[in-house]
Amino acid sequence: MTEQRTPRQAAVDWLLFLRDDPDDEELKARFREWLAEDPAHEQAWANVNKTTVMLTDAPQALWDETPVKKMKSARQIGSGWLRRLLWPVAGASVAVACGVALLATPDLLLRLKADQYTPIGTTKDVLLADGSHITLAPRSAIKIEMAGTERHIRLLQGEALFDVRHDESRPFRVFADDFIATDVGTVFDVRTDATTTAVAVRQGVVHVASLRVPAVDRDLHAGEWVRIANGQPVAGTSAIEAIGAWRDGTLIIDDEAVSDVIAALRPWTTAKIVVTGQKLADKRVTGTYDLRQPEASLRLLVTTYGGKVRFLTPWLGLVTDH
Repeated sequence: MTEQRTPRQAAVDWLLFLRDDPDDEELKARFREWLAEDPAHEQAWANVNKTTVMLTDAPQALWDETPVKKMKSARQIGSGWLRRLLWPVAGASVAVACGVALLATPDLLLRLKADQYTPIGTTKDVLLADGSHITLAPRSAIKIEMAGTERHIRLLQGEALFDVRHDESRPFRVFADDFIATDVGTVFDVRTDATTTAVAVRQGVVHVASLRVPAVDRDLHAGEWVRIANGQPVAGTSAIEAIGAWRDGTLIIDDEAVSDVIAALRPWTTAKIVVTGQKLADKRVTGTYDLRQPEASLRLLVTTYGGKVRFLTPWLGLVTDH
């Protein structure tokens, strides 16, 4: 990165480098140094990624009409060739090209922040130095902070099941959005997304605290859960075997909305699932679904309650009331 480039050109460089090797810690450290060198670098990076994220969520029709869709990947033809192509292209064309690059590695920006990450449709077991065990659900990411008397895990996105080696002198805390879950010798599940953060206990006791108003500050025992959805806390109980059952590829649902079940299936499939029927989305569901066959489970869920699933492309599924 020694040649003279505009901040935008350098940002495109970094996007391609990080896309090709998102787990390279030395590369990520050099990227952070570049980002901190000049406010213009930070602004260029933000601009490139703002348009890239918008394009990632764009309809498939956009890519069908975009000439760069027909390109070979940068990995096939070399990042240098694609980079030289991108540099002279202005405005939206750069954004489209960057969008195509990012589509090859979903959650790229999240992976830069995370110590452990799982892609769509896969789980991952993580053994910590203290003997504690974490299982990450698909599209989940954590940051691990273990130093001195502190054992902190930050759930950046998704869901994780924690089996903690208890140590009173080194409290084990999980931070997820506004929740802080502190182990008291236990197995517990934590989930966070754009609207909801939840903690459920499979074994033992967890103390849960939240800084939001109305605040949550209580112990949870086996089978108990608490969640904050759209700023409001709700508590309840579940069958113990349902908590963390996703680790074995099973989703156990007890009187939940169809929309919530679809949300639970989304990380397991590469298809973007769009729900257009609110009547169906609000129906209450009880049942067991196979997470390893998410498309089949989606069809079973929707057709049982009178709806339809149409896969317009392998990457886009449409759920309607009828």
